[in-house]
Amino acid sequence: MISSKTITEYEHENAELIRSIDRPAFHLSPPVGWMNDPNGFNRYGEGYHLFYQYYPFNASWGAVSWGHAISSDLLRWEHVPPALTPDQGYDEGGCFSGTAIERDGKQMLMYTGFVPVPEDPQRRGVQTQCIAFGDGLTYEKYEGNPVITSEDLPAGGDPYEFRDPKIYRAEDGTYRVLLPNRNWEHGTQLLRYRSEDGFSWSFDRVIVSNRDETGKDLLGWMWECPDWFQLGGQQMLIASAMDVAPGTPAGSFGTLAGTPAGGTEPEDHLAYPGGKTSFCMIGETTEEGDFRISCHRPLDQGLDFYAAQTMEDADGRRILIGWMQDPDTAEHRGIDYPINGQMSLPRELELKDGRLTQRPIREFEKLRTEPVILRGQRLDSARTFEGIRGRCIDMEIHLRPAGENVYREFTLRFAQGQVNGEEVFTSFTYAPEDSMVTIDRSHSGAGHTKKTRRQVKVRDRGGELTMRLVLDRMSAEVFINDGEQVLSNVIYTDRSAEDITFFIDGVAMVDIAKYRIKEK
Repeated sequence: MISSKTITEYEHENAELIRSIDRPAFHLSPPVGWMNDPNGFNRYGEGYHLFYQYYPFNASWGAVSWGHAISSDLLRWEHVPPALTPDQGYDEGGCFSGTAIERDGKQMLMYTGFVPVPEDPQRRGVQTQCIAFGDGLTYEKYEGNPVITSEDLPAGGDPYEFRDPKIYRAEDGTYRVLLPNRNWEHGTQLLRYRSEDGFSWSFDRVIVSNRDETGKDLLGWMWECPDWFQLGGQQMLIASAMDVAPGTPAGSFGTLAGTPAGGTEPEDHLAYPGGKTSFCMIGETTEEGDFRISCHRPLDQGLDFYAAQTMEDADGRRILIGWMQDPDTAEHRGIDYPINGQMSLPRELELKDGRLTQRPIREFEKLRTEPVILRGQRLDSARTFEGIRGRCIDMEIHLRPAGENVYREFTLRFAQGQVNGEEVFTSFTYAPEDSMVTIDRSHSGAGHTKKTRRQVKVRDRGGELTMRLVLDRMSAEVFINDGEQVLSNVIYTDRSAEDITFFIDGVAMVDIAKYRIKEK
């Protein structure tokens, strides 16, 4: 079992040994060691709180605690002592993911306690739901933990696949929690529990299922880290699915159990990339409490994004943050850094014409400096532009045909340079003929994982494309067509590689606005 004091002492001895250049400049990363899922993302008191899965003693996953960071602006984060550590019999294998609300002036955390079963070959364990209370810095676990156990599962529920509670207050003041569970007969189900006081919980109903009437699992075999909120007058559900089949279509009605018959044609450009992937569902809740899905889409189509959470800010904005990493490759980086893991840039969510859009929070623009603005530049060969380079940048690009003939292919190479005699770069390519975007980090130098390339379709706009590239020392987030699609990617390219080159097959016009981002 691990105490907060043990972690704090370890951080004190080791965190300052890590060079700043070996950390992201403006994405949240752990003080030392391992970071995964964001937890308990909310506003409490005068600041924003973000907890996260944390194992400081190694750059690989272990018996995780809840690391804790506080910010006044969602951009600059201060690490404080861990809120939860695996120091009880019911969570000795780890304090797994969960969420937070405010209750009677206190922060109420709800998380999954994990107890490993040594003889299980898959390293699984029994999972139960637990709560803790705190004042923003110090937290105490409820003496009656766990508050929801496998005994509270409906028939067929798997006690090994029962985690990541989403707690919220209902309109009548009572408490609700949504919990994903793998059911042996019905596939993954999102279960809802109800409580009058937040301590005694009872199973209420299944609100949505992942299995159709033929017995087929449609979006992976298990959902994790659900979030549930209203946006633009619609009910929204986001979660992360394990092992989605590549190319699974998005956008259609009637493709998940419990959804209405009929619907629209699938949106091919929003097909799921496959593997462990996050998704967004838009729909409504019936009077009976079922979630009726009108459409479902991938949340991020890049190589590295999972386990997102959102919060509502005081001004009504819905803000999302996710773990910028592929769970399948997180421990296989091919490079030895003392930290492993980072969060995405916080993003504002909006619904526009039924489409979810994501953009970096507007506060991020306060970090912009040294603008380089170029308008109406002609591309007819490989070009570099004076002042267009860097590794901590925010760059907006508007690409369009130069005349009636549409160019055949556009490529942007960034994080480019010579490292140990090798040319390194990551590339973004757009081919308007089939509206295909490709992100490729196979030439990014030491440290890239086995997953190096991702292709996705974007909406056909006749060769016109807007993209926003947020580039940090260890990542590249690409927002396409005003945030309609996002691709998040980790890169470990040597930070000396700062060049950016534009390539074109054909002729096009481009506007560029590039800013350096102030570093910590």
